[in-house]
Amino acid sequence: MVKKLTVFFLLISSFFYSQHTEKELKNMLFDIDFSAAGPKEIEKIDSLIKVCKKDSYNDCAALGYLKIANIYDKMNDTKKSFYYINKVEKENLINSDTDFEVIFYLHMQKSFLYQKLGERVASFKQLEEIYDKAMKTDNAYFIYLINRQYASKYDEVNKKELSLKYNRTAYKYSKIYRENKGNRYRIDKNRLSNSYKTSAYLGGIYTDLNQLDSAKIYIEEAIHNEKKVNDIGVKYITSFYAGRYFKAVKNVKQAQYYLWICKNIAKNYYKSENYQIAVAGELKALYESLGQKDSIGYYSNWLLDIESLSSEQYQTLNDTVDQQNELENAERKKETKNLFFILSLSIATCLLFIFLFLYYYRKHKSKNLDKIDIPHQMPVQESIFKEVIQLAKENNPEFLTRFNEYCPHFSEELLKVSPLKISEIRFCAYIYLNFSTKEIAEYTFTSVRTVQTKKYNLRKKLNIPGDMDIYVWFSKLLK
Repeated sequence: MVKKLTVFFLLISSFFYSQHTEKELKNMLFDIDFSAAGPKEIEKIDSLIKVCKKDSYNDCAALGYLKIANIYDKMNDTKKSFYYINKVEKENLINSDTDFEVIFYLHMQKSFLYQKLGERVASFKQLEEIYDKAMKTDNAYFIYLINRQYASKYDEVNKKELSLKYNRTAYKYSKIYRENKGNRYRIDKNRLSNSYKTSAYLGGIYTDLNQLDSAKIYIEEAIHNEKKVNDIGVKYITSFYAGRYFKAVKNVKQAQYYLWICKNIAKNYYKSENYQIAVAGELKALYESLGQKDSIGYYSNWLLDIESLSSEQYQTLNDTVDQQNELENAERKKETKNLFFILSLSIATCLLFIFLFLYYYRKHKSKNLDKIDIPHQMPVQESIFKEVIQLAKENNPEFLTRFNEYCPHFSEELLKVSPLKISEIRFCAYIYLNFSTKEIAEYTFTSVRTVQTKKYNLRKKLNIPGDMDIYVWFSKLLK
């Protein structure tokens, strides 16, 4: 009976959701409360994803997968978290037309993942790939969030001054987001709650720097703000940093009060070891300062249990990441092999073409030796060039084959720099032939924005310096 009711509910939900636009479905995803989210919320998101995929709303489907990944991370199921992050790319939901919002959250989630694995360089790299673009957007929430992540990572490696710098920027833009002048941003509970955490983070960093007067200002502000929103996440962060502050100023009663709130939230809502280790460590340190052996023993055992479980999770996650890397390497080798075959075929075709041309040219020349006016014979390269240009303008499937005959070493040199797909090499050929962004968009039946995005992605893949014109870079490729 329960199973029948569940199926019925899902059918009703699917019908209800199918009446909405992609923007409305995205808003539904953002409105699902993250702090207390669990299996029921995952089911709801899953039904939204099915509707998004049915209507080809790829951005919406990708955001749904990333939200599920975030919930599983909170529940300390890192394997499932990684599985849903991976689905975004496996199902080809990311392309040149993908909204920056999706790319932003994908990189953020990957950064969390690498941070859990202890791979700080990879974690920073994920943020670096989106930092400049995020700072140039007109979205205060993106700017707040990415600066907060930088602050967190510098805090983790004990670079407190840098952490303070990024925390201040995050604090500034979180207030801009909340003020929302001119109603520029959509204010939902999850984002609003996140933006209120900045006061507590600043209080925490000032506590670490032993600037306790400044810490007091922001901790009091955080405690005041926490009453404005009914959110478990804000309560945990506020209580955690308040507990640390009161511990630093030797107010044991208040420190204990706030850290106990954290402990209860961590045990009931935040199963991720990051949250539990943090509060267990603070309570252990508090009782060590008081010399309470029983409490020290209790929190020491709790920490050992968390670390043991964490070790198993890391091993599982590492195995999953390794498997994914192996699959990607195998796919890359397959693409390289196919490309090598195409290049070999192109070279063979080119040689055959040259042989036939020389044969017919000599035959024609021998027949006309007795004539005085020998008609002008167009050079081979000029002839191929004109044909290549025409094929490019027609977006003809034979364009790349003929281009490789015109520039036989072009693809080879590109692949030395970075493994590229056939479609990417084809796009590079358009740039090498000096077609403008507008012309490429016109000839390939795409938008100017799509061409600009492809150029941006190529710059990253080919490691083209930011101060060098992409056309200049390609003009020097074969020199």
